[in-house]
Amino acid sequence: MNKFMNKLEKAIIDLDCGSNELNSNLQSLILSNGKRIRPKLAYLLINMHEEVSSSEQDNLIIAGELLHTASLIHDDIIDEAQERRGEKALYLTFDSKLAVLAGDLLASFAMDMICDIRNWDVVDLFQKTFQKMCNAEIKQYCLRGDIPSVEEYLDKSKGKTGMLFAAIFSGVAILSKTIDRDLMYEFGLSFGTVFQIKNDLKSFLDKENSNDRKNGVLTLPDIYFKQCDSELLAIEKTKDFIDNEKKKMYLMLSKFSDNKYRQEIVRIIEEL
Repeated sequence: MNKFMNKLEKAIIDLDCGSNELNSNLQSLILSNGKRIRPKLAYLLINMHEEVSSSEQDNLIIAGELLHTASLIHDDIIDEAQERRGEKALYLTFDSKLAVLAGDLLASFAMDMICDIRNWDVVDLFQKTFQKMCNAEIKQYCLRGDIPSVEEYLDKSKGKTGMLFAAIFSGVAILSKTIDRDLMYEFGLSFGTVFQIKNDLKSFLDKENSNDRKNGVLTLPDIYFKQCDSELLAIEKTKDFIDNEKKKMYLMLSKFSDNKYRQEIVRIIEEL
């Protein structure tokens, strides 16, 4: 991860948005102590296959993190969130108009890095992923105040969160000679969807501080609550769904040799 952070820091120094103050705030946001779960898992998956990451894979992972950060900036505006990673949300430091442009700039910078890899499969993968991320946000916005079906919720969650995990993991596989791209895509989609559901469950349990609740965004626990009229049962059904998805991920990982990298991935899944 030190190698990744050094390359990430170098990459964002090259990002000039025309304002020293905005540059400084973006650098602080990107380099802040976030979970880094996407790059961490991507490198573990590469190492699990007894490979060392290439410069192209490094750049792809960095681009994925920049695209994720761009989506966070936009999410904070839509959700009217007050903080991001312990700091005031970017749109509150400046204003929503400038924050939208800053998010757009980060996304364009990420796609530029993807194009520089010069692999058409990777470019196509990320272009479609970014499109689906935006489409999922629009669907979520249009469903505010309504209780979606389980299928609508899962489709939105995969688009918002799962597909970027899938694109990063599948992307590093495309740039590898030995990693199964389709399996990595399915693993990333499953992990990212569970990651989103876990966050949604946390919001359900902390209703007073939930931006989703304030904005009328109803999630899987809300769907189950409507079905059974029991908060306790809704929570249990959500946890059962998460556990079933975890079992799918464990099965995917069982196809690979057991080593310390696979064990670390299993530990991360267990903590979801």
